[in-house]
Amino acid sequence: MMEHKKNRFRRLKLTGIAAVTALLLFVSCTGEPSTSGGAAEGESFSNPVKKAAFYDTSLHQDKLAIRYFDLEAGEKSGDAILLTAPDGRQLLVDAGIPSAGPQIEERLNKLGIHKLDAVLSTHPHIDHIGGLTTLLLTKPVGAYYHNGIPHDTETYRKVQKLLEDKRIPQTKLLEGDRLSWASDVTVEVLNPPVGTTPGSFEKWGTEELNNHSLVLLITHGSNRILLTGDLYKNQEYALVEKYGDRLQAKLLHAPHHGDMTSSSGPFIRSVRPEIVMISANVLQSLDILKRYEKENATVYSTGLNGNVLFVSDGEKVTVYPEQTRQNITKP
Repeated sequence: MMEHKKNRFRRLKLTGIAAVTALLLFVSCTGEPSTSGGAAEGESFSNPVKKAAFYDTSLHQDKLAIRYFDLEAGEKSGDAILLTAPDGRQLLVDAGIPSAGPQIEERLNKLGIHKLDAVLSTHPHIDHIGGLTTLLLTKPVGAYYHNGIPHDTETYRKVQKLLEDKRIPQTKLLEGDRLSWASDVTVEVLNPPVGTTPGSFEKWGTEELNNHSLVLLITHGSNRILLTGDLYKNQEYALVEKYGDRLQAKLLHAPHHGDMTSSSGPFIRSVRPEIVMISANVLQSLDILKRYEKENATVYSTGLNGNVLFVSDGEKVTVYPEQTRQNITKP
């Protein structure tokens, strides 16, 4: 129990912010979900009703569900996002670090999910593909989508061998492609640029790999969701120049886990999100969280809100966080 509390404290650490204890001020909650009209701040800390909501599949019958997994780790845990289409098809976007694999498997089992119709890796960094070293062994996977860029790591080689051993079809995606996943949901690829190949750079460093993350614009009715992988600011600028207002989305996945490398002003103003999701077990930057809130977005973070379920009915997005934080941007 003491170890769990220590882990929770580490998860709430704010880089460069002295007043860490401000994050521990939580108050009682109503257990009610929030909608895209704006989430109430300072309401709750952990509620059995809210925890149950994440696993309640009846909340999204004939709707689109987006689940963000809150991953426990002594280091940065990475992304893991499960999309459930209105027809029940399952798409896993990224899978965290290797130790996240068993955690994701346990939660998929609790959701009654024994097969993944598709898995998509935004890019081949360990905090996005690591969990597949478990999941490709334990869950049948119908298809695998990626950006076509290899990575010289043991984790990447393990994942590739499992994909080959399991004979899972692999498809490279680039700008302009559309993912045939579910009839009621459109998934359009905005990045990497057309023409990207393993030979595009003499050396694929961290910035190059992050900037060539798969960026997905998901449309369900009038709702638009933008998943951005680990884009840095210079690639955000390129997308703003190329797409402009087409980037607009109700729900935005904050690029690069909400780090200062990303979430530029021009990008935020082009997307104009109502809701922002930061996928990070440790909040990377309070300044970035404030930046989104100054643009009138409601911000959630796995490190502060736990597992988070978003449900789209095609018109509005309802949010079910496991816990709601106090508004930490106020003094």
